Amino acid sequence: MDYPKVSIIILNWNGLKDTIECLESLKKITYPNYEVILVDNSSEGNDADVLEKRYKNYIKVIRNKENLGFCGGNNIGIKEAIKRSAKYILLLNNDTVVEPNFLDELIKTTLKDDKIAIVGSVIADYYTKKIVFTNAKIDRKLKMERKIDYLNSDKDWWESEGVSGASMMLRVEDILKYSLFLDENLFLYCDEMDLCTRTKRKGLKVIIAGKSKVYHKEGRITGGAISPMTVYYIVRNRILLSRKLLSLKNRVIFWLLFFPARILRVFEWLLRGEWKLVKITYLAFLDGIRNKKGKAQRKLS
Repeated sequence: MDYPKVSIIILNWNGLKDTIECLESLKKITYPNYEVILVDNSSEGNDADVLEKRYKNYIKVIRNKENLGFCGGNNIGIKEAIKRSAKYILLLNNDTVVEPNFLDELIKTTLKDDKIAIVGSVIADYYTKKIVFTNAKIDRKLKMERKIDYLNSDKDWWESEGVSGASMMLRVEDILKYSLFLDENLFLYCDEMDLCTRTKRKGLKVIIAGKSKVYHKEGRITGGAISPMTVYYIVRNRILLSRKLLSLKNRVIFWLLFFPARILRVFEWLLRGEWKLVKITYLAFLDGIRNKKGKAQRKLS
């Protein structure tokens, strides 16, 4: 088997404990030709100093002067990896723990076909060890629904409409040829849906490596699926992506489906007294319609 160089990019933002656990699991992997680029996204404490001291011979540390979000922070790491002659780039969330063979399986899968541009891992819940993601379906509301259709599959790999951003590998050649960088206008969330959609429109394949398993602490940094930060970026970014990715006809369909669905969710939060989430949803709609991009210029906590 060929062992092309892989740059593993880990983005840290106030997540020192999780990042250490992730790095310790990486040190046990069996793939022989890789490096780790740790991008600290302007953490409030001394995370970068602690990590550099503890792993000085194992990681390359990049210190961002400001929080560039998931998209901007990872793009910094991607550009550094390209300078360092990586053949593949793996974006790995800092709140993950990996199986020792997870990278071998990603590489074995991508080498099967030159049209394979993105390869993702099967995702299991860190706490329960239950598999929560084997593939994805992107609906007309631009919601990337996580599915477990291949839970008991005996296949080694399969195509998917999207991968989990927790573990996502790309070929450098494709990144450069097709400009497959993350969209920094999104800042946070929906980035993998956007990237996978753009990739497939280039005639390339998005694949899940069935034997590559990663354990993920979902929503560890942002506060979970219904935190104000999560709600804001998911709602706003789906509106931004409707303008970016959809034809006029499909944008009409998007709004006919998306708006009623969000109104129902708002009523649910009203009944539960979740006033902050109601307000954040309104602000996200407003910013999405006004085409406000990048980091939110509003307080989201």
